[in-house]
Amino acid sequence: MQRYTLAAVAVLLVLFPAQRALQADQTLYTIQDLGQTADGRTPTVTGLNAKGQLSGYVWLEDFSATRAVRFTDGFGWQYLPGLDTMYSVATGINTYGDLVGYRLVGSQFVAFRYRDGSGVEDILPLAGNGASFGYAINDNGVVVGESDSTFESVGFRADPQLPAQQVRPFAKLCAINNDGTVVGYGAAPPPGNLHSYRLDTAGNLTDVSGFDGPESFSIACALDENGRFGGQAAQGVSTRAFAYTSNGMVNLDVFASPLSGTQAIAAGRSVGYYYREDFTQRAFMHTDETGSVDLNSVLPADSGWELLSADGVNAAGQIVGSALKNGVATTYRLTPAAATHDTTPPVFTSLTATPSIIFPPKGQKVTVTVSGEATDDSGVMPVCKLTSVTGPGAAGVDFEVTGANTASVAAVGGRTYSMNVTCVDASDNAASQSVDVFVKPDTTAPVIASVTATPSTIWPPDGNMKPVTVNVTASDDVDDQPLCYLSDVTAAGAAAGDSVIRGTFSADVRAVGGRTYAMNVSCSDRAGNHSARSVNVVVPPDTTAPVITELSVTPNAIWPPDGSMKAVTVSVTASDDVDNQPRCYLSGVTSAGAATGDAVIRGTFSADVRAVGGRTYAMNVSCSDSAGNQSARSVNVVVPPDTTAPVITELSVTPNVIWPPNGKMVPVQVSVSATDDVDAAPSCALSSISGSSADSVITGAFTANVRALKSNDNDDRAYVLTVTCSDRAKNKSSRTVNVVVTKNDPSMNYSGKPGKGNSGK
Repeated sequence: MQRYTLAAVAVLLVLFPAQRALQADQTLYTIQDLGQTADGRTPTVTGLNAKGQLSGYVWLEDFSATRAVRFTDGFGWQYLPGLDTMYSVATGINTYGDLVGYRLVGSQFVAFRYRDGSGVEDILPLAGNGASFGYAINDNGVVVGESDSTFESVGFRADPQLPAQQVRPFAKLCAINNDGTVVGYGAAPPPGNLHSYRLDTAGNLTDVSGFDGPESFSIACALDENGRFGGQAAQGVSTRAFAYTSNGMVNLDVFASPLSGTQAIAAGRSVGYYYREDFTQRAFMHTDETGSVDLNSVLPADSGWELLSADGVNAAGQIVGSALKNGVATTYRLTPAAATHDTTPPVFTSLTATPSIIFPPKGQKVTVTVSGEATDDSGVMPVCKLTSVTGPGAAGVDFEVTGANTASVAAVGGRTYSMNVTCVDASDNAASQSVDVFVKPDTTAPVIASVTATPSTIWPPDGNMKPVTVNVTASDDVDDQPLCYLSDVTAAGAAAGDSVIRGTFSADVRAVGGRTYAMNVSCSDRAGNHSARSVNVVVPPDTTAPVITELSVTPNAIWPPDGSMKAVTVSVTASDDVDNQPRCYLSGVTSAGAATGDAVIRGTFSADVRAVGGRTYAMNVSCSDSAGNQSARSVNVVVPPDTTAPVITELSVTPNVIWPPNGKMVPVQVSVSATDDVDAAPSCALSSISGSSADSVITGAFTANVRALKSNDNDDRAYVLTVTCSDRAKNKSSRTVNVVVTKNDPSMNYSGKPGKGNSGK
């Protein structure tokens, strides 16, 4: 950055006879080339504060959007966090470096207030409006601007942390001073031309039209602390720069310009621009003492500078605006210099850091704002800025200067950072002083407010691994969220593997009845302070035996009762309040009168029983769960008794007729066929023969001898042979068959002739 010292010259009288001449020894200025942004863009200047900081904006290369910027001595033009990646314009700046402007949010423009440390605060449009634009901000942070809808624009005022409020009769509010006086413009009564308005805090409204009367327009956006305001107003076919003072409306355009305007006013100085007849633009300044002068006239002829506009002025007399330097667009700042050489450095009157004590120490970056005030014997307010920060850690990582009066420090407990501030007067005399910022250490452990376990009771106690989740609520005086985790799980009698931590707040535990698990939680903060707490998870013991809901046997009745071993199978359905499937089995088979070997268990649910009629076998089933609880139930297998005698289906004797009745013993043989509902072969035998023992004798199971004798009445004699059949159950049936001893020769008929036989009579 180059600096020049210039003197106002008397040639102004030659160039502009209407002006009063400046004396060459009245005012000296230094001019500074404020240059471009780091990426080579030339800003448009929109404002200047008492410390020499500037607000403005730059266009992107394709002119598709703008970015808000701020100039600070020692840092140059800088983009602002939160505004550097979107369409944004900074339109004004206050003493503290706070900015006002508007940015594109979605598809609408929204006014904003920007402060170091707190960043961007949007100011939403008035109800029913679609866009808002911020234009000015005072040292109290009050913003004024306009809120637009499709049909109208209205002026608004927005105090910090409060929504915008409409201010009538303004269509646009574009200036506010520290006592709250506002300036802007709006539509006058019919025919509706724009008029400039000033509204003071007492509610007094000043209405200013153009130079040609109420029907001509004027617009004003410049205001100083004394209430002087200015802008541009119609005069004939031209538009003239004006200032409104205690003496009324003053035409500042002494250049016979077709177009001029007042851009800013401070401490009686009005600055702006005008167009010459060839439509080249020039910067001007006006004071009551000097009148209006072309600022280019105070420059040496060979300076290479061409000042195009004066867009800002402060109470110290500094002027900023747009210029060409050797034909290249740039920005400048003019600063009045004392007539005699100043060697006295400024004197600090106050130096504070906010915050001066940082808590909590989370390790986060904290913005510290330094406020340094100094006086100088020149009467011009010195420029104070934060030049460096010293302290533990690494520069640029743990601490760094972020603005003219701001720094960022890491909030690490126990550290002390020194904010080093330098104040420089217009003659480059400097004074330095520092203020400390202390980061209070964290010595308090987190407070565990609650620990819960889900589930807190585990059921059923089936011996399986069950997931448990703990929920921890903890707070810390420093950390937003202490670091908490499940540190351990303990239980009396537990073996390795009975509990396994799976995650920060989860574990698996084995569901063993009667066991209590302590879920131990630990919480710590960034400073290493530690606290612990536990919650129990209970596994109640299993004391309920299984319930046998269904029990059956196949077959449940055995037939026939043939004394053989028969296979039977039991079917069991059981449930348990713990086990999915209780263990069931055939535990025994009992029967009254049964001998060893009459019942044999073959498998878990199968046995063989002897089919003895009239016997009942009790099939005894037992079911047990994992906890050893046991229940029993039985089901009967019945062997019905055999009460049906055999059926003799066929019975014959050979011979069935004996002749001659010669008194001899004749052998006979019976033939028997019998069936039984149980026995495959009933036991049959010749059980008796009618007649005396001398005349008949049983010689075998199916043989006998009978005497061939006629009856006492000399007639045929019949022997009745009785055959008896019995089954295993001793059921008996009998049937008879006759053997006849005939008196007649069976080979002869009744006529005495040979024939086929006779009837036995």
